[in-house]
Amino acid sequence: MPGSRKIFVWGTFLIPLLLIIARPAVSEMSISERSLPADTVIKDVFQAGTGLPAGKIQSVRGETFIFHRDPAVGYRAKTGLPLYQGDILHTRKNSWILCRLVDGSRLVMAPGTILTLLQSNSNSARKSSLSFLSLKQGGVRFYVSGAPEPSAFEFKVQTETAFILAQEADFIVKADPGHTEIITFEKSRLEVTDLAEPEEIQFLSDFQRTVVSPESVSPMVETVSPMDAEVLMAEFHLAPDTKLFDSSANNYRTQDTTDETWED
Repeated sequence: MPGSRKIFVWGTFLIPLLLIIARPAVSEMSISERSLPADTVIKDVFQAGTGLPAGKIQSVRGETFIFHRDPAVGYRAKTGLPLYQGDILHTRKNSWILCRLVDGSRLVMAPGTILTLLQSNSNSARKSSLSFLSLKQGGVRFYVSGAPEPSAFEFKVQTETAFILAQEADFIVKADPGHTEIITFEKSRLEVTDLAEPEEIQFLSDFQRTVVSPESVSPMVETVSPMDAEVLMAEFHLAPDTKLFDSSANNYRTQDTTDETWED
């Protein structure tokens, strides 16, 4: 493409100069670009997504990108930014992000994770809420507190091999191509369906583990030892680094927010 050729030519002349003037910035940019599609554009100014916010970023460590439905246009994640239905979150190497959805559930994403927020809405008048997320790869800890009184509350996560339904749970999902690992902690009730065998449903409770993959014809439910649970909970820590963690759904901001500058 002509545009790509121009970028390449200009880059040939500019890169040596930039290496002399601003070596750290160029090095950081190169790491990011090598693992993003060639046509990805990271914009400097955050633009709101479509509809009402479905969640908010509570804390960020390292580099994470947000994509509003269009995977070719992204924004650098920052504390306080709203999330929208259809958003794709992509954590980079050595990066973590903590988010809160409008239904009150929380999630923390490990490095190298790609998660899509397909749906998250809450209706206080009807006392109902529904969240549905798709985990393509990586690891996420979900904390679902459920509803304080009888209501229609559903929290769903889908990977390439498994479908998970929760109403109250604290659990981790790790996904790789053809492989899903699910680990539960205290006060958890999960229904896990193998997408290859949808008629088979596993029920997980406190401190249990299962793996769903083509190799596991009949997935086994194992007990998670206290030591392993402690290590995993420390790894996927849910405590925030900001007071925004305690903000309610009514305080979710929708205005545009200026983001950090993307060097080019």
